[in-house]
Amino acid sequence: MENLAKLFNKLTNSEQKVFTYIYQNQQKVMKMRISDLAKETYTSKTVIINMAQKLGFEGFADLKYYLKSVNNDEDDKKVLEDLQYNLKQNIEKTFVVVETDLYKTITRQILDAKTVYVFARGTSKAAGHYLNHLLLTIGIKCIFVDDYNLLTLVGNTLTRDELVILISLSGNTEKILEVANMAKVKGVKSIAITSFGNNELSRICDYTLHCVANDTETKHNDSISRIGMFIVIEMIVNCIKELDRK
Repeated sequence: MENLAKLFNKLTNSEQKVFTYIYQNQQKVMKMRISDLAKETYTSKTVIINMAQKLGFEGFADLKYYLKSVNNDEDDKKVLEDLQYNLKQNIEKTFVVVETDLYKTITRQILDAKTVYVFARGTSKAAGHYLNHLLLTIGIKCIFVDDYNLLTLVGNTLTRDELVILISLSGNTEKILEVANMAKVKGVKSIAITSFGNNELSRICDYTLHCVANDTETKHNDSISRIGMFIVIEMIVNCIKELDRK
């Protein structure tokens, strides 16, 4: 509408009155008939049609179509801007809760372990796959357990010289907690990658690396972004690479 406003001075007083009403009530006008608009602005259908044509449209229907397309573009733009803002906040807040000394300690634990096991469920499997791939790439013996039926079986075979990394955004994933408890009983060191705050997983594990997300309740909405988890994983892997150089 801002582009059309440049033609405002070329309109008659009555047409300017209609234009001003449309500009201030775009959502409402998109659903109005021409007779309704004429009544609201105390003008006539002819005035509205003339105004629309001076603005470059064939008529009022063409003008309404333009309003719908412009407003849809604005809605889409707002959705993208909100998404960008939320993702940026999750990344920045995850960096805020980074504890440098903790990452150094965990790095040493990973390097000293005979085998590193990574456990994840649901959408967090993507983060598990990513961590497993990067650890293998830099020479860490790592096994990713993503099969629901194998979680308990593998958990039962853990030994003290091994290490488990448990990934759960909510920190309350039942099967992941089961493995965490097994590790604790067997004296196996465990690392949690979970959301910032207190949850059951962080209470059980020896070490916790926090990420930040807009929501942590994944039971009914497992589409929540795990971007914070990927930041944590990048931090872990790069700390290992840095320590290996020394």
